[in-house]
Formats: sequence, structure tokens, C-alpha cells
Amino acid sequence: MPFPSVTSKYLSTEIISAEAVIRDWEDSGLFDRASWKAESAILVYDRRLYTQLSETYDPEEVGFENIRFGGPGSYHALPDTDGRVILVGNFGIGAPVAAVVAETLIACGVREIISLGTAGGLQAELSPGEIISVHGAVRDDGTSQHYLKPDVPVAPDDDLTSRLEVALGNALSAQGSVWTTDAPFRETIIELETYRDAGILAVEMEAAALMAVCEVRGAAFATSVCISDILSEEGWKALFSETEVREALMTMFEAAVATLVKTK
Repeated sequence: MPFPSVTSKYLSTEIISAEAVIRDWEDSGLFDRASWKAESAILVYDRRLYTQLSETYDPEEVGFENIRFGGPGSYHALPDTDGRVILVGNFGIGAPVAAVVAETLIACGVREIISLGTAGGLQAELSPGEIISVHGAVRDDGTSQHYLKPDVPVAPDDDLTSRLEVALGNALSAQGSVWTTDAPFRETIIELETYRDAGILAVEMEAAALMAVCEVRGAAFATSVCISDILSEEGWKALFSETEVREALMTMFEAAVATLVKTK
């Protein structure tokens, strides 16, 4: 059976849209569109990073509190942006939830999204804390398949990616493609060897879906990841707590802020 199961879906009309969900929030008194100012968003998945940023920057919480459906997580306006740049976290990991977050943000008027994640290194030369600017993704997730036909490649926005890379400066270690999967506990040796031989740098769980969503909805998207674990034939090495990884996550956040705030 092909995937998606109904391959003609790309020509059909959606039944549920993010805009319809937002109208329902408004009707229920759960969202005030008039007070919403966000134009750009930074998505983070690492819970320790999100806690650190909340304590360090003390951003003002905006919108989406007590939402019963859609838009999971916490949303905060960054200081000195008048609500135009927001930090989004505490919504979990993986392509499906990241796509829901992106859809609701875009429907609310967000035009630029930067995703900051961690990734498992596939190439032997990659070390913990090294930062990769993602230029493409192997679409091994399910979510992106519902937005674009399986044979359509995905990529980030060239301009936003270039701006992010400039902000990262010498902290940037590599540029290239990642493997996006929905099943981290089914990353196998044959897949590791296949993607490593193809030059894929790392494996993560959101990039392909977010590229597809932003492509279809007309928003600019860029993403960087830092190496937080290593995959090899010998097994898996978790390095999430290493100093280099924690510092890299903060470096990526500061670069994302510089990228978005500079243009506001």
C-alpha cells in the first residue's frame, strides 16, 4: 500500500485547518487575535534549554495559555521585540507535534520560523556540540508525506538560512542534510550505513516535516542542530549533558535571536 494511503489527497480540500481552530479559540475566548503581534518564532525542543532561557531572559508569556486543542506548549515574547519574536517550547518532540505548532503559528501571522534541535551524529568526524546548518532532509517521517508528494525534496528558505549561518559565524561546523525519522528506537544499522555512505550528517525528528509545512503554507524556515549523541555499528552514545552540547544549544539560540531581531 502506498503512503499516504490515498495518493490523490494532494488535490483535495482540507477539512480541518489551523485557521478554523484559531477561530474556535476566539469564539471560546481562548485567543485574542487583536493582541497577537508575533511575526517570527524560535522553536526549541530541549527542556533544559527552555528552562534555562526562561530563567535567563525572563520573557513575557503571551497567548495560547489554557488552549484545549492545538498549539501545545509554552509561548513567550522575547524582550525588546514588542511581541514580534517569540520563543516556543515545552511541546514535546517529533514531526507531528512540530507541524501542529508551525501550522498554528503561521495561521496567526508568523512568517519566519527557526528550529533549534539536537541530532545524532552519523559521520565519524562529528563531535558532541558541533553545530550543523541543515540544508535538506531525508523524508523518513510520516508528517511531511501529507504535505508534499514523497518524491518532492524539501529544503529550508535560502535567505533565512544564510542569515542564520552569518549569525552563527565560526560556531558553525558543517552544512548539509539530515535524516528525519519518527521512530528513534528503530534506527537500524543498515539505515545508519546507508545514510552515512550517502553523506547525510545526522539524524533528528522534525526538520523534514517543518520544511514541508512551511513550503506549503508560504513561511520561511531555517534550522540548525547540534550533535548530542553518536550512532555507530557499536551502538549509541548519549552525550546530551556534555558541556559542549549545552553551550552549543545556547549559541544556536543567541544566533537565532540575532537573525530575527536584527530585521525587526
